[in-house]
Amino acid sequence: MNTKFVNRVSQIPGRLAAAMTGVALLALLFAAKVATAQPLVVDTFADASSVDVGNVPGIDWANYRGLNVTVTWDPNQQSPGNPNPGAMYVTVDWPATNDPSYTTSWTDMQFGFDTSGVFDTSNYIAFQCDIMVDVTNSSLALDGSDYGAIELIVNNSWDNVVGWAQLLNTNGWQHFSGYFSAMGSAQGDHSQAIIGLISQGTDTLTNAVSYWIDNIVFTAPPTANTNQPPIAIATAPPPGLTCICSQPGGTYQRQVIETANSDYSWNTATAASNTTTYSMTIAAFPGPAYTGFEDQMFLIPLAGMTGTPQDDDIDWDSSDVAALYVGVNSDGSATGTFQYKVGQPSSWTTSLVVSTTNVAGPLGTWTIAFNDNTNVTLTAPDKTSTNFVINANDASDFADPLYVYLGDQPNQNANIGQSSTFSGFSVTGAASSFSDNFATFNTNNWANDTASDELGIFVNAPDAKYWLTWPTPDAGFTNVFATDNLTNQIATGQWMSLPSASTGWVLVGGNERLTVINQSTVNAAFGYQPTNVFFELYHN
Repeated sequence: MNTKFVNRVSQIPGRLAAAMTGVALLALLFAAKVATAQPLVVDTFADASSVDVGNVPGIDWANYRGLNVTVTWDPNQQSPGNPNPGAMYVTVDWPATNDPSYTTSWTDMQFGFDTSGVFDTSNYIAFQCDIMVDVTNSSLALDGSDYGAIELIVNNSWDNVVGWAQLLNTNGWQHFSGYFSAMGSAQGDHSQAIIGLISQGTDTLTNAVSYWIDNIVFTAPPTANTNQPPIAIATAPPPGLTCICSQPGGTYQRQVIETANSDYSWNTATAASNTTTYSMTIAAFPGPAYTGFEDQMFLIPLAGMTGTPQDDDIDWDSSDVAALYVGVNSDGSATGTFQYKVGQPSSWTTSLVVSTTNVAGPLGTWTIAFNDNTNVTLTAPDKTSTNFVINANDASDFADPLYVYLGDQPNQNANIGQSSTFSGFSVTGAASSFSDNFATFNTNNWANDTASDELGIFVNAPDAKYWLTWPTPDAGFTNVFATDNLTNQIATGQWMSLPSASTGWVLVGGNERLTVINQSTVNAAFGYQPTNVFFELYHN
């Protein structure tokens, strides 16, 4: 008999409980009245002196990277969160396409803001700021969809809080937030708040772009022992490899794994068969509200890599990449797209793009089959397929050693925190072949490639029942506890502590914790299989 998890609220100070009855999901609504600590207000641009480079308070320094940049104070602009009128106004003349200094490679320029000395990032929740593009006087990025991106950094030591967040094509204020908890072991003493403006790839900026920057604040957590994060509970995805886009602000983060070996090319010079087939089976995927989110498979030869196979931008950095992308459409159908590039390191100019649609959605098995090097078939889960031919010279660039990569990517800030689950992968006909149902993470087959956030990838066990989530800050809460009787008292040891090694705490998007509740974990904690289970966080 399966355990039922029942949703309840504990009113005991310092603890919150969640559970489930039947199949109904209930959100926890209990919240304590909290006192908050003081935020660190870096700059609200209250007067013109705040934008003088080298003037304190104001901009400690700026690195324009040789770009033509003007900085002024605008008394007529004010972001919604700023109590003071005034904002910093920046115009950057990004190189035009005919300028000798024009590049699609990473280019940023940065402002360093005074924080009145050293601060400890662990004393604050988030690095926040507001930015608005002056669209009337600005040119869109190369792909015509946005105004590049920003980065949020703290200095001394130099650590990213947000490595990349897109500036959307809108004429309103955009709020950016990077969570200090996502810095992990890098948390501690720092000084200066740094905002960078970024141009790269399809987000390469050309000609002038003007920005208003305002309300740079480090938000503070509630006073100690008053925070009571509400727990939410949801049914776990099916068993398999789960990849969560967990890096905060990582619009293009790749949550991917790579094959441990590199003899998986379809090239007949080394392949065991004239036909080599690569298949990935998707068991869970975000719904139509999350268009842009993609599952992806990369086939990348070692010869085309600019560095090592362990590279969280491997598809961008490598010169030769064959890729399969699967994404959901607004009508619930899914599109699988095959494309490849050759001789394009740190760029992506495709040699061929071919797509097929699966009306039922993204779930199921997607397959790419290569016959005699150049004849390719892309097949969707409903067996709809399309045949095409790739250039023979291009195909020769994909000889062994070749690695396979599997994972997902958000592609939009709204998709950060979403996840997908793979229940299977196989490669047949190559020099080496294998299949994997991801019952465990088999290190004979795979390595975790994700420098973005390694905790964002884990195997959802066959007996995984539910995901518990709660917002940060959660300082002082040490573990998840469980009981099958709400009259039990935690102080007497009647609530069972679930081993952290079994549950695991994943930080998602910098502002939410996630832990997986397995039936076996609950059974081991109780010594039997309980009928109902209630969960809680607790601190003294």
